Amino acid sequence: MPDINHRNDQLLQELNKSQAKPTCSECGTYEPWGLSSWCPQCGYYPKLGRCVGQSETQQQGQAKPQPQTVWELIPQWGWILAIGSLAAIGLSVGGRFYCASPGELCLWTLTQATVGLILFMIGHVVVYLNAVSKSFEFGMMSIFLTPLKIWRPTIRRFPVGAWKLDLAIWGLTLMVGAFAIVGGFEFNSLFQDWGVRKSANVNLLASVVDQAKEAEGGAENLEDALNDFAGGTDKAAEVALPLPAPEEAAPKLTEYDCLLVGYTTLPSGKIESVLLAASHNKQLVYAGSIDVNEIPEEVLEEWKNRLPSLKQSTPFVKVRKSATWIKPKITLKVASEGWSETSNRLIKPEYVSLLQEISVD
Repeated sequence: MPDINHRNDQLLQELNKSQAKPTCSECGTYEPWGLSSWCPQCGYYPKLGRCVGQSETQQQGQAKPQPQTVWELIPQWGWILAIGSLAAIGLSVGGRFYCASPGELCLWTLTQATVGLILFMIGHVVVYLNAVSKSFEFGMMSIFLTPLKIWRPTIRRFPVGAWKLDLAIWGLTLMVGAFAIVGGFEFNSLFQDWGVRKSANVNLLASVVDQAKEAEGGAENLEDALNDFAGGTDKAAEVALPLPAPEEAAPKLTEYDCLLVGYTTLPSGKIESVLLAASHNKQLVYAGSIDVNEIPEEVLEEWKNRLPSLKQSTPFVKVRKSATWIKPKITLKVASEGWSETSNRLIKPEYVSLLQEISVD
C-alpha cells in the first residue's frame, strides 16, 4: 500500500507540474526563485526585461567557440581595413605606371593626396566631435594639438565605430602612397631650394683626408693622393644625361664632378673665370675653365666673399696659366661633350650645380 500511495503522489505532482506555468518566461524553468527577483538559471530580471547574469553551471556549459583557422583570428573590421589599405597602395602603383609624363604624375599625386587628406579629415573630425560630446576637456584646438587623445573614446568602444579608423588609415595610406610611390614631384629640386647639396664621391674625399694627414710634402703629396684614388672613379662620377631626340642636333652631354682650383679676375677685381680640375685617365688634371657669364648670379655672389679667403701661392694641379690659386675646398658638377684628345681638357664645360665642400686639413 505505501508503494501505491507514493506512486500516486508522484503522478499527482507531475500532473500539477504539467498544468502549471513555468516560473521563468526566458528559459522555461519550473524551479522556484525563492526570495530572489531574478531567475537563478538564466539570470532573467523581469523588471528590467533582460538577463542580468547566468549561473555558474550555464557559464561553464556555454564555452565560446575557438577560431579554427588563421583567417578566423582576424576580425571582420580587420579584413575591411586591410583590403582598403591594399587597394590604396594598388592605386598608387597603378598611377605610377599609368602616367607617362611628369605633368600627369604631378596631377595624379596632387589628386590622390587631396582625396587621402579628405578621407583622413572626415574620420578625424567625426572622432573629435564624438570626444567633445563626452568630455569638456577637449577644446577647438584639440583636433590639432592632441590628435591621439581625442581618439581614446572611440578606441575604448572598438570595434563599434571602426569605420572612423578605416577612413583615417585609408586617407594616410593614400597620402603616403601619392608622394612615396607615385612620386609626381622632383624631390631633388626641393632639396636644392633648401640649400642641401650632394657630396662629390664621399669615399674618395674620405680617403683623401686620411692620406693628407699622413703626408709630409704638402700640396704635392696631396695631389698624388688624389690622383691615385680618383683614377678609379671616372665612371662613378660621370652620369649620362638623356639622349636628345633624333631630329635634334644638340650634342650628347655628360656630367663630371670637378674641383675648383683657381680663378682669374678683371682689372676691376671682378671674377672673370674659374679654373677646374677633374679626374681623367687615373690622374687629377687641369680640365679647363668656365666663364662667369655662364654661372648663376647667386653662386658668384657666394664666391665673391669665399674665394679670397682660400688663396694659396701654388696651384693644386699643374697648370701653365696665371691665376689666383685656391685651396682644394669647392667642388661642383659640370656638363661637357667629353674630353678633347688634343688639349686633354673638357670640351666647353658648363656649370650645373654646386656640390658639398671638402676638407683636407
